[in-house]
Amino acid sequence: MKKQFLLLIALLSVGIAASAQKEYKVAKSSGRLILNIDGAIVEGYNGNEIIFSKPEGEKEVVDERAKGLRIINGSGFTDNTGLGLDVTQKGDEINVNPVSKNSIFSYSNKSVLTIKVPQNVKVSFINSTNNGNSEIVLKNLKNEIEVSTTYNKIKLENNTGPMNVKSLHGSIDAIFSGEMKGPVSIISVYGHVDVALPANTKANVELSTNYGKLYAADGLKIAVEKTPVEKKEANTSAISSVSVVPPTPPTPPTAPTALTSSTSSRTRSLTINGRAATAGNVIYTKSGDDDADIVITGITGRGSGSSDTIKGKLNGGGADLILKSNFKNVYLREKQ
Repeated sequence: MKKQFLLLIALLSVGIAASAQKEYKVAKSSGRLILNIDGAIVEGYNGNEIIFSKPEGEKEVVDERAKGLRIINGSGFTDNTGLGLDVTQKGDEINVNPVSKNSIFSYSNKSVLTIKVPQNVKVSFINSTNNGNSEIVLKNLKNEIEVSTTYNKIKLENNTGPMNVKSLHGSIDAIFSGEMKGPVSIISVYGHVDVALPANTKANVELSTNYGKLYAADGLKIAVEKTPVEKKEANTSAISSVSVVPPTPPTPPTAPTALTSSTSSRTRSLTINGRAATAGNVIYTKSGDDDADIVITGITGRGSGSSDTIKGKLNGGGADLILKSNFKNVYLREKQ
């Protein structure tokens, strides 16, 4: 009797949890889903509807004055889903934009937006805002993926590609389970890039970092291409000293910045005595007795004298796989 009572309680709990879900559905089995939101879990499935769902907030306050009204904001978007989202269809595209603040993710990560996407739908995820406290998770997708974020951490699970994934400050972790449909490009500026794939994966691999290190598992046999070192001729100008940006990596900024920036004001002076010299990625020389200070702008590398790039073929080659982090490490491991 006691066991039957406990089973009944469990079934009731499941039913209550299911009814606490908010859902919004769009009949769409192809085309492109464009997400301009802070974060979400996006999962591919065999269906013909895009399904948006989010659990009810545990402490959601009902505004009695707002009954019969809907949320709007200065951008012109309106909540037509009941989830704090504006979902609009334009031709083959479904555009999704936030309307209310914190409508997608609560800071406690207990109110997560989940989006189920039919396998023939392409996914574009864009977030250039400062709200990067949440993760972006994309899994079980078999079509094209495009992601561009500022602060979000990104997780990729069991996707086939092709994909182009970029984050400015966030780390990117990816697990591939089967055949890869290239090209696949995964790049973070200030975060690490960590990718696991089966040992039998066929790929043309390129790993690159400016200030970090490159790591690869012993079980992944990469036939590395040897690239000859190009000799660079020095630019010549009559100078006594030059001011150059130090080659040490800067501290990652805490506010959004463009991927390209002006020269830093932190400089050091180096005197040249009648011969060519280098500092970082700048080449300069001195000739004559002119005491004028001239800054040489001839760039000879990728932005750092310590950049490291490896190109090679995995199991004879296949889809293009590009993994890059400017300031952190790149990890290529075997999926267990």
